[in-house]
Amino acid sequence: MKKLFVFLCVAGLIAASASPLFAGGIDNKTNWSAEYIRTLNRNAATDSPDIVMYNPAGVMKMDDGFYGSLSVQYILKDYTNNINGVDFDQDEPSAIPGLFFLYKQDRWAGFFGLSNVLGGGKVDYEKGNVTSTFIGLGILLNPASPLFGAGYGISNQKLEGEHIGLGYTFGGSFKINDIFSVSLGAMYLDTQKEGKGSITFANVNPLAPVLTANVDYEEDADGWGGVIGVNISPTDQWNIGIRYNTKINLDYDQTVNQDNFGVLPAVGITNGGESTRDLPAIFAIGVSYKLNDKIRLETNLTYYFNEDADWSGDEDLVDNGYDLGLALEYTFNPKLKGSIGYLHTDTGIDAEYMLPEAPQLNVNTIGGGVAYEAIPGMILNFSLGNAFYDKDSFVSSTTGATIEYEKNNFFMAFGIQYKFM
Repeated sequence: MKKLFVFLCVAGLIAASASPLFAGGIDNKTNWSAEYIRTLNRNAATDSPDIVMYNPAGVMKMDDGFYGSLSVQYILKDYTNNINGVDFDQDEPSAIPGLFFLYKQDRWAGFFGLSNVLGGGKVDYEKGNVTSTFIGLGILLNPASPLFGAGYGISNQKLEGEHIGLGYTFGGSFKINDIFSVSLGAMYLDTQKEGKGSITFANVNPLAPVLTANVDYEEDADGWGGVIGVNISPTDQWNIGIRYNTKINLDYDQTVNQDNFGVLPAVGITNGGESTRDLPAIFAIGVSYKLNDKIRLETNLTYYFNEDADWSGDEDLVDNGYDLGLALEYTFNPKLKGSIGYLHTDTGIDAEYMLPEAPQLNVNTIGGGVAYEAIPGMILNFSLGNAFYDKDSFVSSTTGATIEYEKNNFFMAFGIQYKFM
């Protein structure tokens, strides 16, 4: 029973800091801008400052000047954990910022980008979920627990998790000739996790005291990575963007604010302790083709090297993941263009190893929107879409429970871009 207690905690509590997936790998997030939302494919784009994070070498195709761009995404997150036919839901939304600056002159450019590259917001399971249910069962079934065999059961439960990871990208680009340009940059990642929850135990004997297990902890980490880019324009119609983001080493410092039942040490979380979970490297390539003056097509592949990251052994339980997409952009007139995009994501992880709070399910995403030049130099982007996740399930080898995960994300975004000079 003691081993069962430890297993149940490992299966759940260590994942209580949620990492809501919208676009990207198991940990990596790539929905950084409003322009991305309306196309879902930006690896070969050459038209807006947000490409300092998608195709940094491609900025050399833009006109000379100083650009600034601000994006805000709003994501409605409908998540469900189902345990033997019983649903545990959450619908806490998330807002994701994006800020981009570019200065280009002749054959040189300098850039800065800021957006969420890891995590993505908060989840709030007001009636608990797989994690809290398994922890509660672990406490009840642990022979060392005062609740073991004492007539107690779970009466109420609640779990909240939040995970934010802001990536600060900066660097420079250089035009070799009309065909080739290159870029070199760095990314500083600052990330925080928070997890808290409570489980209330009531007794069949109404005179017995009601007991509550409370957990509240935080983890913080930061690290540096490199970003290398190449842009190839063999003709006026074709453009190829290539980017490689190196792995970022992340060692999380742990702070335990509350743990009155002492469950955290069983999963390696202690006050003043440390855990490791790197952000995997990324290889991204995109190909853009201008069919004519009005129609541009783009296809993207983004590959996530999950197996090469240090996740304290958990990397052995997953495969590498990828995004594969296609976009069509149509120019109605010099001031207005519209686009629609499709993206398929294969995360590379089986259901039994996913985060219950934000399961990393495979997904097909559709997005679209418009870009409108409101005044000379100012372009507004409006976009929206939906991520249609595949259901996935597994049978717990320890409890025999059938667990199914479901998700749906509806999202919208607004962006403003301005050329100052």
